[in-house]
Amino acid sequence: MSALRWMFAVTWLVAMIFSAPVLAGDADDAMLPVHYQPDSGQVLLEVRDLDEPLIYSVNLAAGLGTSAPLLDRGQMGNETLVRFKRRGDRVLLVDENTGHRALGDNEHLQRSVEQSFPRSVLAAFPIEEERDGALLVDATEFFLSDMFGIAQRIKGAELGQPSLDSDRSYIEPDHTDAFPKNSEIRSVLTFAVDEPSSELAQHAPDPRSLTFEQQHSFLRLPDDDYQPREFHPRAGIFPHVFFDFAQGHDSDYRQRWLWRWRLVPSDKDAYLAGELVEPEEPIVFYMDPAIPEPYRSTFIEGSLWFNEMFEAAGFKNALQIKDLPEGADPMDIRYNMIHWVHRRERGPSVGPSHKDPRTGEIIHAIVRMDSFRSLVNHDIWMGFRPAAGPDGLAQSSEEMAMARRLQHTAHELGHALGLAHNFIAATHDRASVMDYPVPLVHLDEDGHLDIAEAYAPGPGPHDKLAIRYAYTWFPDEEAEREGLAEIMREAQEDGLRFITGGAAQPHGSFPDASVWVEGNDMLTALDRTLGVRQALINAFDERALDDGEPYALLDKRFAHVYLHHRTALQGAIKYLGGMEFAYALKGEEVEPTRRIPPEEQSQALSRVLDTLQTEHLRVPDNIAEQIAPTPFGWDWNGEDRLFTPNTGPAFDPLYAAHSLAQETVDGLLHPERFNRVVSFHARNNDFPEPGAVLDRLVDTAFTHNPNAADNDPQDPQDPYLVRIVQRAVVDGLLDLAGHEQTGSEARALTEARLKQLKGELKDGWLSLGRDRDPATTAHRATLRRDIQRYFEGDDDPQKRPRPEPIPLPWP
Repeated sequence: MSALRWMFAVTWLVAMIFSAPVLAGDADDAMLPVHYQPDSGQVLLEVRDLDEPLIYSVNLAAGLGTSAPLLDRGQMGNETLVRFKRRGDRVLLVDENTGHRALGDNEHLQRSVEQSFPRSVLAAFPIEEERDGALLVDATEFFLSDMFGIAQRIKGAELGQPSLDSDRSYIEPDHTDAFPKNSEIRSVLTFAVDEPSSELAQHAPDPRSLTFEQQHSFLRLPDDDYQPREFHPRAGIFPHVFFDFAQGHDSDYRQRWLWRWRLVPSDKDAYLAGELVEPEEPIVFYMDPAIPEPYRSTFIEGSLWFNEMFEAAGFKNALQIKDLPEGADPMDIRYNMIHWVHRRERGPSVGPSHKDPRTGEIIHAIVRMDSFRSLVNHDIWMGFRPAAGPDGLAQSSEEMAMARRLQHTAHELGHALGLAHNFIAATHDRASVMDYPVPLVHLDEDGHLDIAEAYAPGPGPHDKLAIRYAYTWFPDEEAEREGLAEIMREAQEDGLRFITGGAAQPHGSFPDASVWVEGNDMLTALDRTLGVRQALINAFDERALDDGEPYALLDKRFAHVYLHHRTALQGAIKYLGGMEFAYALKGEEVEPTRRIPPEEQSQALSRVLDTLQTEHLRVPDNIAEQIAPTPFGWDWNGEDRLFTPNTGPAFDPLYAAHSLAQETVDGLLHPERFNRVVSFHARNNDFPEPGAVLDRLVDTAFTHNPNAADNDPQDPQDPYLVRIVQRAVVDGLLDLAGHEQTGSEARALTEARLKQLKGELKDGWLSLGRDRDPATTAHRATLRRDIQRYFEGDDDPQKRPRPEPIPLPWP
């Protein structure tokens, strides 16, 4: 060989060495081998089994650190059933439509369903090489696309106009690998952002350039030994719902199974004999190494509460919490994780999961616990501190925060196990960790705060019901059908109820189904929280600060004090037009609906209207004087001040009162609620008469307030507070009359009351006595003008002087 030919040969050999793809994982054992080419940054997939179904998901490995939009480290995307299909010189990645199916063996029916609904082709990969029966395809462009939908979320939150920059995006080989049951590909995506918002600038070093990390996961399907379980609406387990067109015309075509993990006893005979038995495969979660103490121990303890619940289903050690193995990637879909996530502001902790799209079997989960929540717990505790007795509070700030985190971890892990929210549990002696709790606070006999039982110390009976229903093992279908029915009969006998979703929102009809409440009924809860609130307000001062803290922090700590009764008040409002209900099925001894009795509705209305009196709205002057503006260097980001008045740096007690009064009135006059008042009275005249409800509200604002006429005010603020309540009532009536959801009868009654009020404001008894002062005269003239504008078709709610609700962060 000549020297020249030898030189060319060496050059070719070196080029081949450095350009050859690097195999991630062992090609012989890998389900879907992944080849990374370091010189070009390409990713090649070695597709061996065309048409074999796989589960695909894309998750976030690095996020934005904000709640709007929610883009967290460890955030999970949806799972889908995909197949690789060859078409000519390309391999397609096809997303199957598992939401529409035909169960059974009728292939023609199945094909008709497939042809009736679309599939989605996610990508077309060019074939680079065929070897040993496998196809080597270039998937780089797919993995470097915005499969998670980051840009859409940022646009939707109005933070800027992002576009993916391919030149600044790449594959991360250190987190790209292939294994026998899964393959993982990490992509780093950079977005160029036009017109970035000032909020975005707070989260990124350069808001014009945002870099995220996506984790693409392919997972082998579970085997076919899993048996789906029928859904029951009161068991408290999420449904796996799809359309099954093999069902008959006497159905709605929807099949409903449970979300649950596979749990099989290792000794079935011992299990059926009533012994506690370990499962063949326990449910294992791994701790994020980033979680510090005392959170780490607390999260482990709260998670392991579920082993007590699993024992009710016959299993011991069904749930295990382990340290993540050294060198393991927490985004690898083989590891169920408890993640530690950070944001600059309030935000949710969550417990989502990936399911087998065919059956609802849970196969992977990442629980995300946010670090910000404990700052809120501490603010609440600091607001309590001034009202403590001489011995201080029964729990330290850390003890109360960790008591909350025990419950909080169990709650989010409950979601990862398939459990849904149960928003009636708090009013049933804390029957479930799946409710939203607030700290339970009492006053002791000396009038000091007692927080010894702030949070429940363990799971409740409905948690055990849910776990029993989802995870009890049965030897055959008949035993399962009978066993599940018996579990639900026991629940009914024990009075265990379950209400979830929007029914618990403030505009709902079910008082006991309310969020962030404590107490077995909302009227006694309102009485208790009003008493605690008054004690907190009376004592509130600079003792709610530690040495060295700015007085500006009193703003958010006082917000929790001032609104201590808010959620109980919302529950009490729900008595008006109230109706309890159950997710009842025919054949069960369950009452479908029950209207709140008329006398209870009337009593609740009186209690709610009483909170509009000035003594319940005042902020003592000494508190207002101590709440200072944010000092230099603290850089207020919207979380340090919750009251946002239009008085600049000064705290405005009138704004706080107006916000609370408006929220109360709007709750009473919510269109759905008032439509129910009309409907219930139409069916039975014993129920509150809608016009009389409006009269009671107007009378409270204009005649029955002790400072509304000739009475001497108890406080200089009181005449202002009276006008605030009147303003809130008029705005509430105008909103109800003009709302598109307001029914014809409700609209007619509301408009009639507005016309009557307009006349009374001008000519009648409302203009008598000391109310002829200039401020009151101007106030009533404005009310008359706004009412007149409504009848002239010129009402604009945005131009009326109304405050926003005070945005308390979740406790």
